[in-house]
Order: sequence, then structure tokens, then C-alpha cells
Amino acid sequence: MSTPDDSTPDRADSTDGSVAAPITEFPGFIRLMARGLTRRCPWCGDRLAYFTGWFARTDRCRRCRHPYRRGDEAFELGATTANIILTFLSILIAILVAVALTLPDIPTVPVVVIVGVIALAGPAIWYPISFTLWQAVDLFMRRPDADEMAGRRDGTL
Repeated sequence: MSTPDDSTPDRADSTDGSVAAPITEFPGFIRLMARGLTRRCPWCGDRLAYFTGWFARTDRCRRCRHPYRRGDEAFELGATTANIILTFLSILIAILVAVALTLPDIPTVPVVVIVGVIALAGPAIWYPISFTLWQAVDLFMRRPDADEMAGRRDGTL
């Protein structure tokens, strides 16, 4: 539990978990993106963040209790877009590596098979990372206001 005079918040200060721990210093762009790409909470950097399994997630970070939606009902659209971008980048990198390694005679069938596997498995592989990455992008684009930084008491963050 976090004490009122503690400068580094650990946990939410209510037993029902509806109050977010206040953030005293907002992370910079590089830190936000690094946390997002490593499945960490962009707010507090905790590795548990929003996921209890690869596909099972909670509405709030399990450490700092900040919600991933931040009052926006269409958050999943941004996370889905991030997932698509990450999957397409994986496909592009696979094609570039395959072409670079096999020049001048590019074996098209193996390349197509590899790209097909990445296209089918990519969205599942990138699923949790796309949520934390989009949370980081959202935090960078829509900087938190004073209420959000302090952790509102009504639980509607």
C-alpha cells in the first residue's frame, strides 16, 4: 500500500482497486515506447501490466490501477491498428531478409509460405504488445491532465 508521504506509488490506495495510484513524474517518449513494446504498463513500468495471460487482460494495470482505456470507448481500434502495423512490418522484414539472403535466385514458394505463416500467426503473437504499445502512443498523444496524474477518487479515469 502506498502511504500519503511516499513519493513513489506502489499500489492503489483503496481496497476495491478503483483508485489509481498518483504519478509524480510522467515518462518521456522513449520510456513510454520501450514499456509498450515490452508488454509493460506505460504508466508505471510494471511487467504484469494489464495481462493475466497471453490473451486474458484486465481493465486496469495490476500495479498502479490506471485503466488502459482512459475514458475512450474506441481504444481497441487503436490497438488493432497497432497490431496490423506490427504484423505488416514483420511480413516486410521477412520478405526483405529472404530476398537479401537468396539473391539472385529467390525461391518464391518458401518465401510465400513463410510470409503466410507470419500473416496468420502475427496478430496472435503481437496481440498483448499492441495493447500496451497503443496505450503508450495514446499517453504520448493525449497527455494526462492533472486529475489523471493525481489519480481521481471516483474511479472513472
